[in-house]
Amino acid sequence: MNPVGRILIIDDDKLFLETYRDILEREGYTVEAASDRAAGSTMLDAGEWDVVLVDNKLAGEAGPDVGVDLLTEVSVRAPGAKAIMVTGFATPESIKRAFAAGAYDYLEKTGQFSTLLRVKVANAIASVRDRRLANLGDAAAERAIVELWQRVRTETDPHRKGKALEDLLLVVFRSIPGFTRVWNRITNAIEEIDILLRNESTDPFWVKEGAYFLFECKNWSKPVGRSEIDTFVRKLERRHQRCKLGFFAAVGGFTEPAHKVQLADSKDEVLVVLMDGDDLARLVEPGERSAVLKDLHQRAVMHGNGAH
Repeated sequence: MNPVGRILIIDDDKLFLETYRDILEREGYTVEAASDRAAGSTMLDAGEWDVVLVDNKLAGEAGPDVGVDLLTEVSVRAPGAKAIMVTGFATPESIKRAFAAGAYDYLEKTGQFSTLLRVKVANAIASVRDRRLANLGDAAAERAIVELWQRVRTETDPHRKGKALEDLLLVVFRSIPGFTRVWNRITNAIEEIDILLRNESTDPFWVKEGAYFLFECKNWSKPVGRSEIDTFVRKLERRHQRCKLGFFAAVGGFTEPAHKVQLADSKDEVLVVLMDGDDLARLVEPGERSAVLKDLHQRAVMHGNGAH
């Protein structure tokens, strides 16, 4: 299973091309660029792209708006990729035209460009990842779990390490009956949620745990501390009592202070199940994964926060 995160940028502004690379490569994405429509069209045919960023005012023989016209080629030449139109000034007409041409989103070159670029690309990547993982058959899903678990343990780039762990949990939880509706990388103005799962299980054990589960993923070499867990608890508490159960996966384990956090005292009575590398190794094994989760859940209830 190929990693998700291949981005093509089509922009004739060299300064912005460097800005794109600097921002997106730091996020762990693979970035390629083209400076005109002809080169962009050729590169669209050359690889499996996940996101294509197209400048609205890309110069060309047909005038200064051929970038918008190029959006129509993305769905044909790079099926499955999300196209984002980038513009110096978004007018209602240009936005309408971009969406009519098949754009997934648009982005203005304003003072908030760097922040919005990260968010919009992350949302597009999450959508591509979600579709790709959701379409895996049972056999392909088990192969993907093996590959992703290997990547979780061996990847050296910090951003790719984190994404590998998220992808792993997405596939693992989709393999459990009733946990097939899973979303990744939900971002808003105040927080980012790694994974949100809708609980549609008919198992009485899980039915009582509420409509949604949240997940936090830390593929760190060092242990996770109390502050990260406290932040995750606040995310649960902000869900209007619709999320009572959270899973915190930390490949590098947890610090001693984290083991002593008493989440049972939370005003919304949320429970966090802590999962370290050994727990994840149990979870990725083929078999009754729901039973493994129940065991981890029971441990969390007995110990107050899932630590051991």
